[in-house]
Amino acid sequence: MRLSLTNIIGVFFSVGILIFGVTEITGATGYINSIPMLSKYQFLNIPSLFIVLGGVLNAAFITYQPKYVGQALGSVFYLFNQSRISHKKLSEDLKNILEWSDQVKANRIKAMSSLEKENGDEVTGYFFSLINTNYTNDEIKEFAGVSIEEHYFRKMVVVDVLRAMGGAAPSFGMFGTLFGLVVMLGQLENPSGMGPGLAAALITTLYGISLARFIFYPMSEKLKNIAQQNRYREYFMLEGVLLINSKKSSFYIEDKLKTYLRRDLKGQQKKEKG
Repeated sequence: MRLSLTNIIGVFFSVGILIFGVTEITGATGYINSIPMLSKYQFLNIPSLFIVLGGVLNAAFITYQPKYVGQALGSVFYLFNQSRISHKKLSEDLKNILEWSDQVKANRIKAMSSLEKENGDEVTGYFFSLINTNYTNDEIKEFAGVSIEEHYFRKMVVVDVLRAMGGAAPSFGMFGTLFGLVVMLGQLENPSGMGPGLAAALITTLYGISLARFIFYPMSEKLKNIAQQNRYREYFMLEGVLLINSKKSSFYIEDKLKTYLRRDLKGQQKKEKG
């Protein structure tokens, strides 16, 4: 086992954020309090936020490869984006497959080469490249299936990262709460100084729960649904390419692939979840 420099940097960075948040709550530094803009809002407590985020990132960098942590963090910016895969999209794909079938029947060699190189869909282009290598349908299905599942697996790792972050956030919220209580108890002789410690104790828990329930867990479920829909489409495209390679008629291809369109994507997700 070798050391990962990026993991080490990520861990030290996240621990640094965590320590900075702790020192701010205990009053050892006081940098945040010196900025009036950051201290005038009742529910904005930067040290508490640093404790939660620092702890979450530290746990993620220790557990997963940095590239997957980066992808998980980047996916948060797509919280309100929707999946491209829908019944309409699959219908358009079916139309394209029928057009490809006609092209292959007209001039197989030229059409296959063109569909491999000029296809805008990287996955479908790969399927046609397997055909051009003269593999059998069973071999193409084997190679393509491995590729589809590997792509799905990588997406699910990002889902696991977000779930882990969602599990860690409330824990580090309680971690910050303990520090806030220590600060509060240290000011028992000075009631006016107990407020900041109590506020930090409560709001750190609030931040931890909020990040978990409003960001990390919903985003993980969303990415999982998108990954399942993408995998569903890739198998749909694979079936179409295999039918083209088998020289099936356009009517047969259309009727066969329409069975995929009759399935409900949400129902498929529930089936996989069960």
